Amino acid sequence: MVSKSPNKQRKAAANASLHTQRKRLRARCLDPNYTNIRNVTIRVGDEVEVRRGDFGHPNSQKGEKGKRHGEARGKAGVKATVANVNTDTGHVMIEGVIHSKADGKDEPIPIHASNVVVVKVDDSDPIRLKKLQSRNGGDDE
Repeated sequence: MVSKSPNKQRKAAANASLHTQRKRLRARCLDPNYTNIRNVTIRVGDEVEVRRGDFGHPNSQKGEKGKRHGEARGKAGVKATVANVNTDTGHVMIEGVIHSKADGKDEPIPIHASNVVVVKVDDSDPIRLKKLQSRNGGDDE
């Protein structure tokens, strides 16, 4: 039986094994090929769109506008592929969402998985595609 205590829930989530934490990194699926699937596990290579936060607005990725800088934000988010997934923190690194460090090097900005939606699922893994097809309501191909 799973505990109802919030303290134990948080502790179980923090102490979960890495393969369990990876499966919890899920985002809304808006891929037109999978209309019956609500969300998918985020993987490297998936095309995502940032919907919330500073990078959910187009002007903030250049660094001169956005909520962080006290200025108005736009209407649509950054659309790019996932470069890295950090299961420990629950964040994803997206290509093009970077900031420069003091020494001049560029560093990716981690974005929480709940702030993105998957626009296009990466189709390089046939096993994953087979599972998604079965979840979608059978083999269409």
